[in-house]
Amino acid sequence: MSKTLRPRWLTCTVCDSSQIEVTTELGNDEWLYDGDKAKCLNCCTTGFIETDGEQAWFEADEEQNNAQLH
Repeated sequence: MSKTLRPRWLTCTVCDSSQIEVTTELGNDEWLYDGDKAKCLNCCTTGFIETDGEQAWFEADEEQNNAQLH
């Protein structure tokens, strides 16, 4: 069963907001998983969580990154 979290330590790679909403099956406010879906509530950018085993960060979808560059 998935749950929605708003970890205060994540920031948006597009607008630098810390208002990220994460949908996860197993995560909690301190631990997120690679591939968890995420959305910035400030600029509406969607993406996912990437991890390296120690840290996790918000990664915006490629298509949205390209669209905002033009």
